[in-house]
Parts: sequence; C-alpha cells; structure tokens
Amino acid sequence: MPKKKQMTKFRLLAAVLSGTLFYVLTSISCGRNSVWAERQLEEQKRLLSAHTLEIEKINEELSLEKVALEKDMDVVAAYARKLSYIKDGEKLVIISGLAAAENRIYDPGTVQMHEMPKYFPEWFCKSVGLVVFIAVYFILLMFDAGRGLVRYRTKKSAGRSDTPRHETHRSSRTETRSAVI
Repeated sequence: MPKKKQMTKFRLLAAVLSGTLFYVLTSISCGRNSVWAERQLEEQKRLLSAHTLEIEKINEELSLEKVALEKDMDVVAAYARKLSYIKDGEKLVIISGLAAAENRIYDPGTVQMHEMPKYFPEWFCKSVGLVVFIAVYFILLMFDAGRGLVRYRTKKSAGRSDTPRHETHRSSRTETRSAVI
C-alpha cells in the first residue's frame, strides 16, 4: 500500500478517534446522564431526606401530644391553665413581669421542590466531538503537508495557454511522453 494512502487513512482514523473520545468524555462528565448531573441529584436527595426527617420528628411529637390530650386529663388542665382557664374552686393569680407562657410553633420548614439537574445538551457534546475531529484532521493534514507527504494543486496562471505541453523523457530503453498541467 502506498505511503500516501496509509497517511490518509491514519489521518482520518486519528481524527475520528479523537473526536469520538472528546464526545464520550464530554457526555460522561457534563451530559444528561453525567457525573455532574448525578451529583446534583444526590445533593437534592440529601436535602429532601433531611427535610423529611425533620417533618417525621414533628409528626411524632404531634402524635404523642394528641394521645396525651385524648387520654390524660392533667395535660388538658395544664393547657387550659396556660390559656388562663381555671377549675371550679381555683383562683386565678396573674403575676406581671414574668415571661409569657411558651407557645410552641411547629415549623415544617420551606417547601422543597424537585429541580431538574443542569447539564449540557446532547447536541453540544456532539458538536464538541465534531469540532475536535475537524481540528485534529486539519492539524494532521498540515503536519503531513509540512513533511512533503501532501501536495496541493495550483491553478494555471493566466499567461499560459490551455493546451498541455508535452515533455519527452528519454531513457536508455524507452521514450515516454507525459503531459504536464
């Protein structure tokens, strides 16, 4: 196989392989199902899990308080006293200057919504691969041209006639004619 044909195949193969490699690397690192998108989803999962645990803890406390209010009359009486209610035969004494009774407010937090992860679209990843393919191909082409493996055809100058001129090469055995354009 001629060296020129081998270099053409190598140039094309090297450019295709490098373009494909960059496409795959871009897709794996920044694409839709990439490491970057997975980390975003893991962080979101961690935040939702923490928020869910807080809500479950509040739910347990409220369930215990509900059971206590349903079953224990002393708890009901304690809540009534906090609201300034008294039993028959009791006297209400209000002492000014003391801190107000503690009102417990259950804060379930803020609403946590699912967010779509950020990633580069597939067309961008493919474009990166294509740009790298073209760049590597032309770099290898220029490298081959610098080594003299590739020659570029030049257009005829305006002063020459359109008919090809013939040169005669003589060797010891045969005489050949070749057209030079």
